[in-house]
Amino acid sequence: MAADATCILDTAFGAGAEFLRAWQDFADALPRPAQLHYVGLIELGHWPLDFSAIAQATSAESGTHTHALIQALRALSIGEGPSQGFYRLPFDQGRVLLTLCLGPRDASLAQLVMQADHIVLGGDQVCTASELHSLQALARRGTTLAFAGSARQDAGKPALDAALWKPRGAGTRVFDPAWTLRSSRTKPVKVFEKPAHCTVIGAGISGAMVARTLALRGWQVTVLEQHAQAGAGASGLPAGLVSASGNSPADPLYGLTRSAYHLMRQMLHSMLVQSEDWGEGGAMRAYAPIARRRKTSTGQFALSPDAAGLADTNARRPWRAEALWLKPQALIHTCLSTPGVTLQCEAAVQRLNFEAGQWQALDARGHAIASSELLVLCNAMDAARLLAKTDEAPADILSSAARRSLTQLHSVYGSISSGPAADLPRRPALPVQGHGHFLPAVPDTQGLQWLAGAGFEADDSASEADCHKANLARIAQMLPDVSPTLQTQYEAGQVGLWRGQRCVSHDRLPLVGPATARGENGLWMCLAMGARGLTFAALCAQLLAARLMAEPLPLPKRLARLLDVQRLQGRGS
Repeated sequence: MAADATCILDTAFGAGAEFLRAWQDFADALPRPAQLHYVGLIELGHWPLDFSAIAQATSAESGTHTHALIQALRALSIGEGPSQGFYRLPFDQGRVLLTLCLGPRDASLAQLVMQADHIVLGGDQVCTASELHSLQALARRGTTLAFAGSARQDAGKPALDAALWKPRGAGTRVFDPAWTLRSSRTKPVKVFEKPAHCTVIGAGISGAMVARTLALRGWQVTVLEQHAQAGAGASGLPAGLVSASGNSPADPLYGLTRSAYHLMRQMLHSMLVQSEDWGEGGAMRAYAPIARRRKTSTGQFALSPDAAGLADTNARRPWRAEALWLKPQALIHTCLSTPGVTLQCEAAVQRLNFEAGQWQALDARGHAIASSELLVLCNAMDAARLLAKTDEAPADILSSAARRSLTQLHSVYGSISSGPAADLPRRPALPVQGHGHFLPAVPDTQGLQWLAGAGFEADDSASEADCHKANLARIAQMLPDVSPTLQTQYEAGQVGLWRGQRCVSHDRLPLVGPATARGENGLWMCLAMGARGLTFAALCAQLLAARLMAEPLPLPKRLARLLDVQRLQGRGS
């Protein structure tokens, strides 16, 4: 972690008073630290939180912070509320990162990856031996520990091992074992303790989000894009859906996409214009069996508060709260406008060269376009081609696991049909998900537009007419009352088409992390987002930055492993 960043672990988040106090101290500090990482543990039985208690638990000076926290926590409470897992919430333009860990305290502690500067224990908290052992594993020499509350006295509190935690003033202990700490505490991946220069190849949603995430940590980032503008590949779609997936907490995709959705939503609130660049309210779900539809206490199917105007044919569709529509170009432009980020378009990288700890991105004539200590590949299918030409680099430029993952990347193709929505009768008030999706009214320079897509085809051989037919056929199944009007618009030549290629891994999960097991050479990847690029981009960028700089991970370590570039290590071919 950067030397001027602070990391705090709070094992009893409660009303958030300790977090708000830490945020205010961070804001008042001069010189101001680079970032505040705050990890708070919440037992599921303590949710939903008492928002009135949060408002009363802070000083007048931090009223703005309190309001921002309450708004973010309210968003987590929509629908059925958050399930067990980790949720990262950025504040203060990404300088304050709150990671909430919901679930049994011992389980959350066991899944944390971090080294805390300071630990806060609840004043009436009873810690088990297992939990105290986990706390020790999350501490470094010099980590301080105190108990929540104004007095901060430790009388009657959990017994701490005196050989590990030495007294330092009233109510405070410091982690200072009398022996040398084991090497197992060292990070398995080489980390950057100070921000440096980074080259990101690819200016789609993934590359743009990585660039912004690193720039907010003090990195100077050069983004290279081979096309004339950013977001010219799969991220160039007019608008798409960001949503959680899965219905069972046992499904890893369930935890991954919920964490990803709430992080993206929180970022959009501070970065873009709502109702113009993005819109929330949830989505209606198609193809939900009656027996699985969630009912409210009144026996009615749960719908968005904005769904009152739906046609009768749509009124019984179940509502998924964790869904929003987004224009990726707006987000890409904002990310690439972050101070510290430089975009170079029409910068076609033909070869890579690694020498003396520096990565060089070379053009067709062998001239260096950019040079840096860190190189992050966010260029989808082109990553494998580019690395195949890096024959001047050491033989261990890629681990065997990373090489296998790259050879198993494959392309899938999709298309989105769009047309005028202003006069569309019986138009649903919210997006509809099912076999594809339908966005009913996205603002555009030509007025409101509907969008329907998207296929998941193995090749790009379909004609434009076939793409339109496939998209309209899906909508006919999901929205039979809307379909005739869309067909009439298509026959009148009013329907446009966007086509794109997606990069998909062997298990349809992103590849995030270093190209070698220990990351010795500074080559990292963040790609293969597949059909969930808008949902996963922010989470994957946070995960990359956290591993790169030894920060708290935004995910439980069991889920973070599922996105690791090295996840095929040790598996059979």
